[in-house]
Amino acid sequence: MSKSTHRADRPGFARFFRPDGPAGLFRVVPGSLAVVLGFGATGLSQSTPTARTAGPPAAAATAASPTAPAPPGPGTVGGSPSDGDAAALRAEAAAQLQGLGSPAPTGSPTAAPTGAPGTPASAPASTSAPASASATPRPAESTADRQLREVLQERLRLLDEYDKAAAALKKAAHPGASPEKQAADARGELVRIQALLAQALANPDVVLPPSFRPASPGARLVVSAEMKEALDTASGECKEARAKLEALQAEVTGWEARQNARRAERDKQFQVVAALKARGTERNVPATGASTPAATAAASASGKPSPASRRLARERQVNEDWKARVELMRLQAAEAEIALESKMAGVREVELQVAQAQVRLAERTLEVMQGRYSVAAEQQEEALKQKAVAEENRSRVANDPLERFRASRVAMLLELEAQVVKLERALATSPPPSLEEQRGLADHAAADFARIKDLLDDGRVSRLDAIRLNNDFRRIGPERDRLLRNEVTIVETRLQFYEDVLTEVELELIRDSVHDRYELEALREQLAPSRWAEGESVLNGLEQRHKALLIRRRAALEHLTEATAQTLEQVARRLAILDEEYGFIRTHIFWVRDQEPIGLGTISQGARESRHVCRALWRLAHEASRVDQWGRRSPEFVGASIAALVLPFGLIRLRRALRTLIARDLPAPTRPAA
Repeated sequence: MSKSTHRADRPGFARFFRPDGPAGLFRVVPGSLAVVLGFGATGLSQSTPTARTAGPPAAAATAASPTAPAPPGPGTVGGSPSDGDAAALRAEAAAQLQGLGSPAPTGSPTAAPTGAPGTPASAPASTSAPASASATPRPAESTADRQLREVLQERLRLLDEYDKAAAALKKAAHPGASPEKQAADARGELVRIQALLAQALANPDVVLPPSFRPASPGARLVVSAEMKEALDTASGECKEARAKLEALQAEVTGWEARQNARRAERDKQFQVVAALKARGTERNVPATGASTPAATAAASASGKPSPASRRLARERQVNEDWKARVELMRLQAAEAEIALESKMAGVREVELQVAQAQVRLAERTLEVMQGRYSVAAEQQEEALKQKAVAEENRSRVANDPLERFRASRVAMLLELEAQVVKLERALATSPPPSLEEQRGLADHAAADFARIKDLLDDGRVSRLDAIRLNNDFRRIGPERDRLLRNEVTIVETRLQFYEDVLTEVELELIRDSVHDRYELEALREQLAPSRWAEGESVLNGLEQRHKALLIRRRAALEHLTEATAQTLEQVARRLAILDEEYGFIRTHIFWVRDQEPIGLGTISQGARESRHVCRALWRLAHEASRVDQWGRRSPEFVGASIAALVLPFGLIRLRRALRTLIARDLPAPTRPAA
């Protein structure tokens, strides 16, 4: 059989050379992939198997006969195969593996579906064998069967990779929401937030929760649990908005680098596809017409390949073609991802503007809420202090011992509640230096230090970079001193105060029961026995209120202590970064070239300066040669002359005095014995 006859008998060959063969591939491959236009004509056209069966080699030889009808190929040659073609080929490979006695991999069908395209007629017979036959011991596996099993297992792996690449291409080519729609939605959200922000600047009540809105104009707000909960919610939303903005800024900043990496990966993938295309043009499957055992033996005797080797070669060729299809699909997916990311760049810019507007709106809302809460807390604190003074005055003028005791204790509890309100106000409003502020400053210092390292690591420092480096070196010292003088002192003092007060509260909670007994005994001594029950009831109520206030105070102090300790950690972190940056710059600043190297410009500058020096010397010499100016004596000249005359005598006398002092302190030399 001639080579042309064998190629014409192969299924799919005539179909590839139809007018829509290469054109179909050209439509699939976008842009730079047009170089693989002839890929299907040279490589993929050879991938269509002539016959695949799960039976013994003899059956394979019979199926490979020119008289046997060939099943259809796995897909449209020269283009991308469909999902049904890949599924049929996977079912066929799984059936052949079962015929060879190998279990099908997880996720693969255990038997080829009846009537599926590409399923050989012998596959159902091999898979429907009785259980007793499978229980019999199998003979030793031949080398050809082992190689065929490896080829089929590799095919299943290639089909899985093809499915993954196809899913990636589908996701990139057809995202859930198009970039245009996402950009339009982001612009609408930006317009809405900007309008809301403008309303918030004009009338803050628009964005405030009901608990922060006065019931009537001029009415005072009352600190409540709803206000604290709303304030915590607003603070959390503000932190989330800032975190989202930082993430988007990092994503936008690194977009160009990621896009370049995608393009580099695409170029590598293109080279792989081009190499596979070149290999496909050189591939040629050997063809023989041996279809009987006698012909096989004759072929073996004459040196021609056997049907088993021809089958193995065909199956390997199918794997090579599917490997090319996998790489081609990956290349298409990479192209689609690059195109999608190019469109998403504009979407991210709009989303960044939306995030910035959200941060401004959240900060504005939180600022107004903290201001109103602070005012309400201050008013409540002042009212509690006034009530405490009134109760204290009542305790002084009361004649009844129980009323006097109750008024004094209520005054003490009101003072304690005022202190609790003050602590809760500090916790809610976060007075400077706050944790978020110091964390942001520390992060900014770390970013500056990283920028300086990158600036010096690449070795390309311009004159402007050198100026910035000098400015940073001059800035670090004063900034560090100011940080130690202000932030560190304030935060450490505040932390020490909170820790001391927290210790007092803990001790007071422990001693509370002992104080209750003493106060009850003292109250009973002042009351008649008939009023002991009334006094005990009043004392229990006051003590419960006292304990609740102590618990509130302890909770506020614990949160304040933790927040202040974290603030101190951020301040210390910022100090450590500044110290490390100062040492780094001091080590490398002398090796930074901030001027142009010696060249023609340097020589010309030296010549100009030399001329200036010569002119100055000439003027001095000319003035010294004028006799009419010798009589003029300036105070500077007189002082310099006197110093020139007196200074040597003073130095000589100082030298003698120092020598005398040294000789006085040294031990006297010993005379040698006679």
